[in-house]
Amino acid sequence: MDKAIIERVAATVKALEPELKELTMNIHDNPELGNQEFKAYAWQLELLRKYGFEIEEHFCGIPTAYKATYLGKKPGPRIAMLAEYDALPKLGHGCGHNLICMMSVGSGIAMREYADEFGGEIYVIGTPAEETEGAKVHMSKAGAFDDMDVCMMAHPGSEDASSWNTMAMVCRSYEFFGKTAHAAAAPEEGLNALDAVINMFNMVNALRQQTKDGVRIHGIISHGGEAPNIIPDYTRTLFYIRAPKWAELEDLERRVEFCAQGAALATDTAYKSNPEEVDFMDTNSNMHLNRLACDVMEELGVPMKWMGAETSMGSSDLGDVSYRCPSIQLVSSLGRYPDGRNYVAHTSEFCELAATDWAINHSFEYIKGFVLTAIKLMTEPEHLAEIKREFANMR
Repeated sequence: MDKAIIERVAATVKALEPELKELTMNIHDNPELGNQEFKAYAWQLELLRKYGFEIEEHFCGIPTAYKATYLGKKPGPRIAMLAEYDALPKLGHGCGHNLICMMSVGSGIAMREYADEFGGEIYVIGTPAEETEGAKVHMSKAGAFDDMDVCMMAHPGSEDASSWNTMAMVCRSYEFFGKTAHAAAAPEEGLNALDAVINMFNMVNALRQQTKDGVRIHGIISHGGEAPNIIPDYTRTLFYIRAPKWAELEDLERRVEFCAQGAALATDTAYKSNPEEVDFMDTNSNMHLNRLACDVMEELGVPMKWMGAETSMGSSDLGDVSYRCPSIQLVSSLGRYPDGRNYVAHTSEFCELAATDWAINHSFEYIKGFVLTAIKLMTEPEHLAEIKREFANMR
């Protein structure tokens, strides 16, 4: 890429740094749980309005979601940056969403002048509750991303890397219904719902031997009875069922259901299964967009670990977006412990790191990278054509 345009983008981002740092620190120091991010919501809208974005508040009927729009002076690609800003219970921003928000808002603002010059439409879309209800799932179903050419974001992690391909996931509860009895005086009168749930866990453990590599099934017993001398008449378990691809989940969920059926049959209890939380599709990172963004980052001096189509052992609501629009989620490093171990998200250490000058300054490099990627999309139409071709074949 032309050195002059890199220097120009760097100057554009440099001018925004004080306001962006204030935004990320305000969000970090005032953590709010999913769908309660009213302060973070207000701070973002105030900054985006200052820079000429038209705001659609309560986007898709979600109180803390928004869609900010800047239409360039010339037609061009529709580029969306996705912001997350919810925190974790007790840990605050132990997943670094304050940095995600800053990178997406900052990128959108910095892209404006280039959309005017080269042609394009810039969108910043606020997506709440990633840690809980996965607002992007609901927003995807409502068509929020269908008319975008690309959606981009970056997530803090242990190393600088290309976009994650996360796992598809469903969350299911299984309830068992038996009959109480005195466990010592008349056990033959009871139907033990706790035995049923234990049997289910044993069968799921056996099922794991006959599943493909990369599958994950993990659960807890959320209700196991009332007292040791009462045969439980009600128990409940909660399972996350994950697979590398959404298409593989239907059969896997069916087999877990059979484990529940068998456990109930063996104990003469009844059972009921229910969907819980939201279902996450796997993330299909657009590889051409992924490679384009990573190449830009490396031009900026940030070595990027190339993940390719490898599946990450986690799930994200970005997966649903990736089935609606070509999407990527790069990984921005927060560094390592002094002994060389990777920092791990959802920890107090990760929360502390997300507010350091090093993490914030490193995130500015990703803002530059996204802006330069957007300029390539605006000025080199062959990239967008290849991105769309790949997406059409994936679908």
